[in-house]
Amino acid sequence: MSNTLDIVAQNVLWNRLVSVCEEQANALMRAAFGAIVREAGDLSAGVFDANGDMLAQAVTGTPGHVNTMAASVRAMLDFVPADSLEPGDVLVTNDPWLGAGHVFDFVVVTPAFLDGEIVGYLASTSHIVDIGGRGWSAEAASVFEEGVIFPVMHLRRGETLNEDFLAIVTNNSRIPHEARGDILSLLSCNDTGVTRLLDLMGEYGLTDLNAVSEFVFERSAAGTRKALARAPQGVYENTMTLDGYDAPIELKARMTISDGSIAVDLSGSSPAVERGINCPLNYSAAYASFGIRALLTPEIPNNQASLDAITITAESGLVVSAERPSPVSARHVIGQALPDLMLGCLEQALPGEVLAESAGALWTLSLSGAGKTPFTSLNVALGGMGARPRTDGLSTTAFPSGVGSVPVEAAEVASPVIYHSKEFVCDSGGAGQYRGGLGQQIEIGSRINEDMFMSAAAFERLTSGPEGRQNGKRGANGEVSITDGTRVTDKGMYRIPAGERVILKTPGGGGYGGPSARDRTLLDQDVENGLVSQHAAQKIYTAE
Repeated sequence: MSNTLDIVAQNVLWNRLVSVCEEQANALMRAAFGAIVREAGDLSAGVFDANGDMLAQAVTGTPGHVNTMAASVRAMLDFVPADSLEPGDVLVTNDPWLGAGHVFDFVVVTPAFLDGEIVGYLASTSHIVDIGGRGWSAEAASVFEEGVIFPVMHLRRGETLNEDFLAIVTNNSRIPHEARGDILSLLSCNDTGVTRLLDLMGEYGLTDLNAVSEFVFERSAAGTRKALARAPQGVYENTMTLDGYDAPIELKARMTISDGSIAVDLSGSSPAVERGINCPLNYSAAYASFGIRALLTPEIPNNQASLDAITITAESGLVVSAERPSPVSARHVIGQALPDLMLGCLEQALPGEVLAESAGALWTLSLSGAGKTPFTSLNVALGGMGARPRTDGLSTTAFPSGVGSVPVEAAEVASPVIYHSKEFVCDSGGAGQYRGGLGQQIEIGSRINEDMFMSAAAFERLTSGPEGRQNGKRGANGEVSITDGTRVTDKGMYRIPAGERVILKTPGGGGYGGPSARDRTLLDQDVENGLVSQHAAQKIYTAE
């Protein structure tokens, strides 16, 4: 009986740790200046043990931020040893190869001290809209053009802020007030996490996190091994072609499933390119691991032990394993395609259990003032998720990143832009027994009748839409145009002249199963709701 009670108590404590992380994340969202963090939840927060291993993460957050952060704490402690830290100290870096893959994401780590000893760490990551350089663009030839890179350093020593660091940030940012505020919001959210963690330990009379760490890691490792073993052992390969920048890019994966573990080799993917869509291996590993876990271990909490069973490797110098000084600004174009690449391998292992391909890369919508009024506006446009084996795909849903979009009202208040329309794109979901999720159409112009610049760095799947599965059809490809007749065909910078508007149509998700097998009543409802045109429905009726 006592053993059972101990297990229950440990599970309660485990859930309380997740609550600490969630409060930490919510503190960040409340304090953040940038709408992409405050409104869209583009962030991560987590609790780590005294060894720098991730114990728990917030529900709020993206796989790219969380899973890269899982390795960041230990990597940062290699530069600033734990025994040199004092109460109140806080570390920070935006090094893409130590953190979340590009210079806009800052990782902040705060040690939690109890009776003079470090008992754990609180870490968080979020996106800073501007850190100098070319800004949000794939045009840079090297990472040195993309913004200021900070090695691991102190953001705070004891109670003293590193104002030299903050001065460099603000003097290199086009929006210095917001940049400073966003970095301080990371510091503040970690302080909230430290307070809540120490309160929790005091409530349970804990002097360290050793016992709960052992419990969390043992249970997570055992659960992960059992879940991964559901997939038949073997070697599975998959290939995916993306638009790229100047030329198409090929992603390749060789997945080896053994008893309770999965190893993926991404070697064979295209070499790194001279544009900022390359992806450091840490970010590639984060999203590739997520794709596997989303299908096979969705109920196992994300922590160091549940991630250890999956290894992602690649030879250096590829688009999925770019080395310094390759430009990496829009690294999520590659990284966020990797879950679908993994699911393509797993479809061979578990046919009939895997959702169709989704829109993939988040369409980061970056607009800036090109006239008398300088501004920077950052938002996201969402595509459709792939249809699932037993139901339709979700429309305008950010898979795999999981973030939301900045509400139109907030975007228009923050910058002199106006959203003229935002609506579903009819017929954009791939046809199938289960329909792919719909993309969306967004039309934006200047509220002050001045020229704007738009970065097309993250507009992917303009050539062909996401593939269906089990005879489902492809989702619609994306389209971007300007009302002056310009069509966006690459990932460069585009001028939107005063008085003109940009029109975006995001990709739809792939369909699942043969379209003729779709329930006719559901198809008629799709037509009635404006999700499928009568013409498209008629083609399916004819096929029947």
